[in-house]
Amino acid sequence: MSSDADRSPSRGKNLTIIIGAALIALFAAFGVRLWRFAAAPSVPSLLEGLPESKTEADQRLFQSRLAKRFHVGSTEVDDLIDELREDGFTVDADTNIATYERGADISDKCRRSANIRWSRGEGDELATITGGYSLHCPER
Repeated sequence: MSSDADRSPSRGKNLTIIIGAALIALFAAFGVRLWRFAAAPSVPSLLEGLPESKTEADQRLFQSRLAKRFHVGSTEVDDLIDELREDGFTVDADTNIATYERGADISDKCRRSANIRWSRGEGDELATITGGYSLHCPER
């Protein structure tokens, strides 16, 4: 027969292993989520580095980016749709509108949104493209 003294070291070792495994599981479950929550989500390349949208000149800058990236008459609309989706926009191909919205979060206090509209030419080429954006960052 074994005594309580013989079982005690073994029981303590098992308890340490169980607690350690539980801590590892907790970190795996919540640590990754906390890291993702703290990391700023990516911003579409069309919106990177734009100033706050306070003036008409700011909007013209965005229009210029659209014109440089998507060439009227030569860009195919299906390619435009694919690029906008890959860049993080939500695209409604039936209404020819793409939108992007992101609220403020812990690591980035700025709110961003953008809308892009286009039309097709006689074929599948881009006939027109226009859009606007909003960027608002609270005073620090």
